[in-house]
Amino acid sequence: MAIQKTAVGVDFGADTIKAVRVRVVGNEARIDSVVSIPRGDEFAREDVAQLARKLRDAMVEAGIPTKRIVLSIDARDSIIRYNHVPPMPASRLSLIMKYEVESIGERMGESLASDCRVLPVMRDDGEQTVLLALAKEDPLTEFLDAFDGAGVTVAAAVPAPLALFGAWDLFATKMDIDSPDDDHVLVVDLGRSGINVALILNNRLVFARSGSFGGELFTEALASEFGISRDDAERLKVARGGLDDSGRGVDDRTVGPLRSTAGQLLGFVQSSIRFGSSQTGVSLPPVTRLWLTGGGARLRGLPEYLSGGLGRKPFEVFDPAVADGGRVSVSVSDGKDGVSEACVGMPLGLSAIGLLSARDAQAGTGVSILPEKYRRQRVFRERTRWLIAAAVVLVAVLVAQFVQGWTVRGRAAETRTRIGERREELDRKVAQRDGWIATSSRTRARINRMLREGEPSAFQAFMLDFFARNLRPEIQLELVNLEVETVENEEAGSYRNRYVLLVRGRANNEKGRAHDWVLDLQSRIKQEERVRDAKVQNTRVERSAWYSFELLIEPQYVSI
Repeated sequence: MAIQKTAVGVDFGADTIKAVRVRVVGNEARIDSVVSIPRGDEFAREDVAQLARKLRDAMVEAGIPTKRIVLSIDARDSIIRYNHVPPMPASRLSLIMKYEVESIGERMGESLASDCRVLPVMRDDGEQTVLLALAKEDPLTEFLDAFDGAGVTVAAAVPAPLALFGAWDLFATKMDIDSPDDDHVLVVDLGRSGINVALILNNRLVFARSGSFGGELFTEALASEFGISRDDAERLKVARGGLDDSGRGVDDRTVGPLRSTAGQLLGFVQSSIRFGSSQTGVSLPPVTRLWLTGGGARLRGLPEYLSGGLGRKPFEVFDPAVADGGRVSVSVSDGKDGVSEACVGMPLGLSAIGLLSARDAQAGTGVSILPEKYRRQRVFRERTRWLIAAAVVLVAVLVAQFVQGWTVRGRAAETRTRIGERREELDRKVAQRDGWIATSSRTRARINRMLREGEPSAFQAFMLDFFARNLRPEIQLELVNLEVETVENEEAGSYRNRYVLLVRGRANNEKGRAHDWVLDLQSRIKQEERVRDAKVQNTRVERSAWYSFELLIEPQYVSI
């Protein structure tokens, strides 16, 4: 079964607050469901608690978990800086970044929450680039406390440009890691009132920034050109607007003002590439392809325009509803200004940097800006929760042990009685078994004695049967007798007795082969399992053409 993971990202944007749940199954990621809450004048900073409760209700209704979400911080509330330091241990780097944050906070006159990561690129001068993410601590704490009060817990807070890399990492086409060529991807998220840009070199983030350029500038250009209201200009942009009059359904009157605004966007993108190279101190290769997302990127002809301005680079426009097979479940609360499914889905994909936090951390984007006080509170709550759970389990175990001990103690007398009776029964059976063992031992000794006494006669009968089956007609036996022979043990310097079968006979030697026949008989005798040894002795040739011999055959299993 595939390993399945889910995570929830929340984008606290300028116009809407969106929550998305992404599910990762194996190597594939898909968006399960999305909710969006438009932000209006009624949701000011002082009403953030009410907004958090409304977001929680929408998430619960859509079946999105409200625990351990990943919060995307807007560019207005966060700062990304790039610092250059020599290679050093992590402990020393952390100390230097702490002093840097304190220095910035003193100049701003506010306390700052921060986090940093070393980017996976080495500067031309041998130093390393450290990405430092900052956010004003008081407003961020207000948001986090409001979320906590509404029952929505935050596990990480991530600047929007870094969340952009998270969406690319989950859904974009990656380069072949074995390719010898560099893959330099320009990632652009164009929202309604802001833009996020990231430079990704060989699947690793090297630069990210935010800007105030948004899709509403195209709307304002049309409103100014035609002297119409902003709402009418927005509808015209969506229905007939485009940067190329040859495009299907494009009103050629909209091309001029839209291309003028697109030129500003192209200038911002080109300056971001140059700025990224100077900030990281790395000679970046030319951009090889573009990856575009966000509602503003859906403007007709805009992807082609940016591609042409950068040297006709290949591009891909990410639409989560299309990328996920059209199975995205979107719930929009109090929808205003024609909030579409695509506009809800794409920015939300960017806020899910924490979906695969371990992998993102390896890529240099595992940054989470949380106030130190909030971090300690979360750690304390997590630890306290587990301690309470452990205490409950321990109490339950102790109670169970106490009940069990009380029950066992109440039955101790009865148990001792049963054990005593059982022991007496076992003693009787042990005595009975010992009697059977003694009887069996005596019987076995008697059988062994009878076998030893009968073995010599059995061996003699065996040899007579052997001679009856194997003796040649030319050989005649004169004597077969089992005798006892005394043998000297040279090593021990003592004597022992043994059984020996004496066989005396003669063989017809007219053909001169009597000796060979006797040796052949000896060889056959030795092959028998019950014979230990066979020796030929006292051989002689008589005048009457007979060959006399004696055989001494030692039994294998007969002993005295």
